[in-house]
Amino acid sequence: MSAMSKAPPPHLQQKRNRSVADRVALDLAYLIETGVYKPGDRLREVELSERFKVSRAPVREALRILATRSVVHIEPMKGAAVARLSDQEARESVEISAVLFGLAARKAAAARNDEDITALWRQVERLEAMTGEGVEPQEFFRQTLRAGLVVLDAARGSRLRSLILDVRTGAAHNFGPYGFTTEALRVRAAQRWRDLIEAIARGDQDEADRQAQLTHDDSLTAALKVTA
Repeated sequence: MSAMSKAPPPHLQQKRNRSVADRVALDLAYLIETGVYKPGDRLREVELSERFKVSRAPVREALRILATRSVVHIEPMKGAAVARLSDQEARESVEISAVLFGLAARKAAAARNDEDITALWRQVERLEAMTGEGVEPQEFFRQTLRAGLVVLDAARGSRLRSLILDVRTGAAHNFGPYGFTTEALRVRAAQRWRDLIEAIARGDQDEADRQAQLTHDDSLTAALKVTA
């Protein structure tokens, strides 16, 4: 059989490429959210293709995907860069993310299993170990993001996961770490996460939804006071 005959039909190849582009877009959005790429940073196709170990075609498509979601800004002759959100846009992003994360927590409570609960408790224990003095707010914030990803995994919803990462990407640079600048704020946040995981473990969907939204509301309120 010739190499030509082994090639997938064009429509299947296009679907495969889009799937890779979607994955790259999701992974890149996470890198932007966690501060690996900051507002204004250039996003070079060659560098990204090497990072994600894919060709430049899906990287280019991933950048277009993120551009339609206002995460990335593409300028003719200059290429792509991480977009800058205004404080108002960032605040709206956090508020929308809170509602979506509440839905994810609700789904996680409904679909819970022992493996998920064990993974979630591990994340909470890490947060609780980071509440003392000398902890960088950025590191604590990144751990809350890791804990959130485990909740999203437990929710079993790839579309919901994608929506949440998209809507809150960029907001971290405006508010993220500022909600965890003191030991008291970190202790409060860790307790909130403990209450959330306890609700998920019980299968209490309403309480899981409420606590998940409060993890966002508390940190945003604290951040607004710090940045006022």
